[in-house]
Amino acid sequence: MKIVDRGEKAVLRPERYSGAVAMETLRMAANPADADVLRVTYEPGTVTNWHSHPGGQLLYVLSKTASIGNEETDELELDEGSLVVVPPGERHWHGSLGGSPATFLVLTWGVTRWEEASGLERGGNA
Repeated sequence: MKIVDRGEKAVLRPERYSGAVAMETLRMAANPADADVLRVTYEPGTVTNWHSHPGGQLLYVLSKTASIGNEETDELELDEGSLVVVPPGERHWHGSLGGSPATFLVLTWGVTRWEEASGLERGGNA
């Protein structure tokens, strides 16, 4: 058994996000069949670029509000306690709704494939 009270904080690549993001790595997968486990907080109005995961992703919302979108849905508002199941290879983005930060518990399988900006950044007062 291993208990992780606080994970390792990492420097994020700013070109993959529309604003400031704080990421805490709780577990890095030892092999591709296992999930990386992260706690990620997006500052108000910050979203990811479009991206996908070869093994899929689970996003559990820890804050009051968050948002996510894919090629079929422009933007969905998520409430605290929502669980999003992103299938393998699905192109999507996620982050905050604009007026408040959004925090997710994230489980990701495989190396993320990053793409262009989503174009949905809304700023801190949106």
